[in-house]
Amino acid sequence: MPLKLSREMTTHLFKYVKKVDIKFNPFDSRTKSARELLRQVQADRFKKANPKLKINAKVLGTVAPPSVSIEFVDGETRNYCSKDYIAKEMLDDLYLVANNLDIQYELEGKNIDG
Repeated sequence: MPLKLSREMTTHLFKYVKKVDIKFNPFDSRTKSARELLRQVQADRFKKANPKLKINAKVLGTVAPPSVSIEFVDGETRNYCSKDYIAKEMLDDLYLVANNLDIQYELEGKNIDG
């Protein structure tokens, strides 16, 4: 069953993302999901919610497959060979990990905002 989260919740969950690295060759047909993910994570609402978020896009001139790496505030990293995923699947996984962090922070009495 797909995740259904509100816009406010997804914006909040992006506070748990530290860095997003996306590598792709723009002329390679396998890069569609990597380019779409890059477009979505660059939304102003995520930048406002998490000004420390680093988004790195590296344009490749080789035939290497596209890749996405997402690092969270706790140091966990998720790596994807993005030709095997659609952008929504990678975002859903990001939200799942971030939601678990949100729950963990709440149980420990921590606050991501301060």
